[in-house]
Amino acid sequence: MSRCPSFVFAVLSLCAIAGGARALEPSKGVYRIPFADGTKVRVGNDHIDHSPPGRIDMNGTGGGPYRIVAAADGIVRKVVDGFDRRLDCKGKPISEQKNNYVWIEHPNGEWTKYTHMQKGSSSGKAGLREGRFVKAGTYLGDQGEVGCASGPHLHFEVGVPRDANGFTETGGFLTDNDGSKRNRIPRVCGIAGGRYVSGATHTARSVPGAVSPGSREYARHGVPARDYQCLVDQAAIAGYAPEWLDAFSADGGVRFNVVFRPAGGVAWQAVHGLTAAQYQQRFDAFTRDGFRPVLAESYRDDGDTRYAAIFRKTGGPAFRAYHGLSASEHQQRMDQWSAQGFRPRTMAVTASGGQPRYTVLYEQAGGGKWVAKSRLTPDEYQRLFDTEGAAGRRPVYLNAYGLDGRIYYSAIFSATPAGAIQARHGLSGAQYQDAWKSATDAGYLTRVVTGYAAGGQPRYAAVWRK
Repeated sequence: MSRCPSFVFAVLSLCAIAGGARALEPSKGVYRIPFADGTKVRVGNDHIDHSPPGRIDMNGTGGGPYRIVAAADGIVRKVVDGFDRRLDCKGKPISEQKNNYVWIEHPNGEWTKYTHMQKGSSSGKAGLREGRFVKAGTYLGDQGEVGCASGPHLHFEVGVPRDANGFTETGGFLTDNDGSKRNRIPRVCGIAGGRYVSGATHTARSVPGAVSPGSREYARHGVPARDYQCLVDQAAIAGYAPEWLDAFSADGGVRFNVVFRPAGGVAWQAVHGLTAAQYQQRFDAFTRDGFRPVLAESYRDDGDTRYAAIFRKTGGPAFRAYHGLSASEHQQRMDQWSAQGFRPRTMAVTASGGQPRYTVLYEQAGGGKWVAKSRLTPDEYQRLFDTEGAAGRRPVYLNAYGLDGRIYYSAIFSATPAGAIQARHGLSGAQYQDAWKSATDAGYLTRVVTGYAAGGQPRYAAVWRK
């Protein structure tokens, strides 16, 4: 059976229903697995295999009872849980298909439905009431086999009702839904490919939730790699685009620091976890389509070098780039290109085979002295910060990396842009959060944040500028 492609970069391709003439649309929202954290969940029927299509059947495995939870923040619109029998509904009218179900309305205009739960578990054990606001992960009831069920499982679907009363009282079926036109393919955080596939097994867990729109800045630090794409998707839904990203290893895994700003209608692409060849392929494809690179990052993941980047479809000066070069190759290119009027925009360094490897973006720019140095110890960085500050230059880029068991900084200083700054380094996560709040409350924006491990624990350095 053919299957539709998974989504990347916050976009899910339309997927034709197997054997059907139309396509199901992807959900606007991004949802978590609707079982309690830690539950092993098997997908019985995905949106293609389910009959009718556009819905999902899944069940907990390994011993119950299995607790069903809200897939996203929303308002409970309907709770029916007074039935206690499994039914053979084949050929029966909707008026006799007496399922227990819960409908939740979400701020994005989509609704989610949870069906077949045990009698009384929603209104009784979970205490659900219509009109109640629930957060993602809120307990909704227990998995069951009440109503038109082929065995114990959860029937889950994302839909867009015709109106507030766009479903039947009995069974909670969407009306005006010929061809499943009111159903959407769920986009799911925390699973490979971002969608349910028949036969796959996943572990339910908390994931980044909806992001509130309208802020000057939305920033997160120390985000585990498994949650990074979900965070980007949620921020994109809220109208933000990534402005800065940084990846580092700590606590036994890769973590991301990311800063978002309102997208302002400018198209963008963000990639991560790429090999050198994959990064080059994406770089070539995006730039050919009119995107320009605005940040490139390299980092180590399970012994291999990986790349992440941000591209934006906007005008700007000429640019050049390379990745994975040795220190001598990097210095040769920098000398050559700076003589031609290019200056480095970002300069990421990653240790590979005990040697530093450089990933650098350049832009053609005139006037104003700049200084770019790598392999700075924290003390050397502080001295350079003081010296360059006295000369009217401030840090515009900073990247921390490990080499030979020591921490180094790669830094770029420039006289432009001007404006008041705040800068800190060597911060714990809690100290960084306090510094971020103090700076942003004072009207600064986060321009740079980089992370590294000290004693196995995350540490942070950052620059804020008005």
